[in-house]
Amino acid sequence: MGPFEVVPVEVRLRWLKLCAVVAGLNVVLRVFGFYAWLVPDADGVGALLEIIGTLYSVLYAFATYVIWGQFTAVENEILKESGSLKDLIVFSRSLPGRVRDPMVKAIKSYGKTVVEAEWPALSRNEETEKSERLFQEIIASVTAIQPEDENQRAVFERLIEMANQASGHRAERLALSAKRMPRTLHIFVSLTALTILALVLAYPFRGTVLGLAAVLITATLLFFARFVLTDLDNPFEGTWNVSNDPFAALITKYR
Repeated sequence: MGPFEVVPVEVRLRWLKLCAVVAGLNVVLRVFGFYAWLVPDADGVGALLEIIGTLYSVLYAFATYVIWGQFTAVENEILKESGSLKDLIVFSRSLPGRVRDPMVKAIKSYGKTVVEAEWPALSRNEETEKSERLFQEIIASVTAIQPEDENQRAVFERLIEMANQASGHRAERLALSAKRMPRTLHIFVSLTALTILALVLAYPFRGTVLGLAAVLITATLLFFARFVLTDLDNPFEGTWNVSNDPFAALITKYR
């Protein structure tokens, strides 16, 4: 798969439109002699580009660091929560079927709902009442177990510990999933990028080819930098997103 094939078609179309617009503006400004007026101020435009470019790099690095940290944190909590639920299934195998089956059924129903309903809801930043209710059924099925001997009591205590761990990881996962980049930061980063593009477009390059190439390269880099930032901001949809496979495995892989 090529580097551009991971980018959705509609995003590539927007990129082509942006390149066409900035290339057209570059040609129009050159035809009407706009750059001849800016030759005496080339050093000033270059200094502004350096200052604003430095500001943009700091802002972008900060925003990417925060968003990527949130993205990986959601992934980790998914693995921890599904791992705790898997341990409930595996560790309870020594219990009688009449005791164990309700818990396993509750876990599988929860996993199916997470995959089919909770993921789309989280991508829209909506409530997940159904999966929350099913998760509480898991907890209820564990606490309803009545140990009949010391061996079952030891298993029961371990199952309670696992259920509590799963509950904590679910709460943390949902809290992280609701976070998005502040709108003010998003606007500031976007405006800074547009300012850089405008300054490059206004810079009086001596050569037509070099000027056009500089504008197109800058537009491309800024466009895809913004695409990466906005795509990672929502861990549940887009080109790069967290996988619900660990929950899907609870439905089919474990018995």
